Amino acid sequence: MAAITLKGRRIPLLYTTWEMKEIQEEIGRNDRIMTIITGRNPDDKADTSGFGAPEHLEAIAKLIRILGNAGLEENGEPADLTEKKILRALRPNELAMAVNACITAINEGLSSEIPKEEEEGPVDVTLEEMKKKGTKDA
Repeated sequence: MAAITLKGRRIPLLYTTWEMKEIQEEIGRNDRIMTIITGRNPDDKADTSGFGAPEHLEAIAKLIRILGNAGLEENGEPADLTEKKILRALRPNELAMAVNACITAINEGLSSEIPKEEEEGPVDVTLEEMKKKGTKDA
């Protein structure tokens, strides 16, 4: 699970459909979220002049609050992050790292890979026997 560290506290970042909904309500639609959190100009993706601007910092703080509180809650810890606490804990030179951690968390949440423990589910004994014998129906 992606995580960031704020003032020595490890904050796991979790992205599920619930967080997707919250992010859209508080920050912006899915099709614009990467532009917003990377501080890019929506009309010119090469223009990153918005990185570190007040609107960008607000979006990052909201995103970390949403993903971080979800991760903390999932781990049974107090989901007590606020935007002020986040921005006070982040140094300006850590902004890009924080954005990358959030992007990693979003990508993990969107991943369609089946975790290894789920791959080893119930076995169809008949099908396994047919495979061993080389039966055409297998």
